[in-house]
Amino acid sequence: MDIENEDLVTSWIKENGNPAIEQLTKVNLETAKKTAALLIEKGLDVVDLAVIVDMHVAEVNKWLDGKHNFSEKTLTQILTTL
Repeated sequence: MDIENEDLVTSWIKENGNPAIEQLTKVNLETAKKTAALLIEKGLDVVDLAVIVDMHVAEVNKWLDGKHNFSEKTLTQILTTL
């Protein structure tokens, strides 16, 4: 792709947003809500989940706030453990 076309694409994304990123954000938020609900159902908290997935509590909080992507590995750990 030449520089002129890249600039057009960049401009369009700035004006209209990136549908792929918007979809990923939506999925992350839905996953975070479902994970939080599952924690409540199981009587667990963020610290418990951090131990389960062997991560720092701050990282888990980012997931549950929808500010960080869940990896496939992490999702598998959560689903198989909870």
